[in-house]
Amino acid sequence: MTSVEDQPPPPIELGLDRRERGDSFETLSHIYSAGRPSYPRQFIESLTGRSTAAPGAHALEVGAGTGQATAQLAGIFSRVTAIEPGRTLCRQARERMTAHAHVDVHQSYFEDWTHSGPYDCIFSASAFHWTDPTRSYALARNLLKPAGNLAFVTYSELIGDDVWEQRCSDIRALFTRHVPHHKGPRFGTRTADELSSGLHNYRESIGQALEFVEFGKPLEAAQVPVQDMFGPVTVEFDVHRRHYDADGFVAALESYGAFRRMNESARLALKKAVRDYVLAECQDSVDRPFALVGLAATRTP
Repeated sequence: MTSVEDQPPPPIELGLDRRERGDSFETLSHIYSAGRPSYPRQFIESLTGRSTAAPGAHALEVGAGTGQATAQLAGIFSRVTAIEPGRTLCRQARERMTAHAHVDVHQSYFEDWTHSGPYDCIFSASAFHWTDPTRSYALARNLLKPAGNLAFVTYSELIGDDVWEQRCSDIRALFTRHVPHHKGPRFGTRTADELSSGLHNYRESIGQALEFVEFGKPLEAAQVPVQDMFGPVTVEFDVHRRHYDADGFVAALESYGAFRRMNESARLALKKAVRDYVLAECQDSVDRPFALVGLAATRTP
């Protein structure tokens, strides 16, 4: 008879919640590309360089969205297979990739992907943190060729200068005025130096490094032996500002959860208030600070 001590630990609960939260982006396909930053090809190429050297190098992209990063991968790899669970997002990515015969786009969750590969690179742009780490890192390792590369690119909002921080305070006040129960978006919670230096604490686990960037600290990945599946983490880090006009800034805010959880009347009123604020107080011009973070690790033998 098996004792309680011999039984495996219960599954971690966050996995399903991550999938549900990731699915919510499906309803934002009409504004996602307009609101979110794109991914520079040179940055991706620097991060994935070693995995493109093999003849016919094949990349699997996890969470293609509308195909923003897929378009860059198409110019880097000989073959790209992209998967995206959202039906509308998947359709938009397929339409974007129509002219690229070497790119295939499929509707699937990563954890449900049954094609065996193997792949030279598994790549994900601002999406892998919505997978279940208790399954996804082991699956990624199994799908990669020996010495294959797991690579992530993501954006992290930053604490900026006094002008930007005042904008943040004003916009949070608009949230409070129109949706009293909501405190508004946090925007950046770390400076560029704090984010960059903090990443050095997680150079042994690409899973913990990704969760530190996305969630502020490792969560489930701290309980998964990712460091036994992949080698030390290579970090690419670049700070830049993205310019928005009033419509673009509203689209960016609308692509975040704060808007998704509102009823329609509150959302419409808040969109108008934010748009009017950017037009009147910011002269239709907002510069928003981001860190572009790249993480890569090689599959262990």
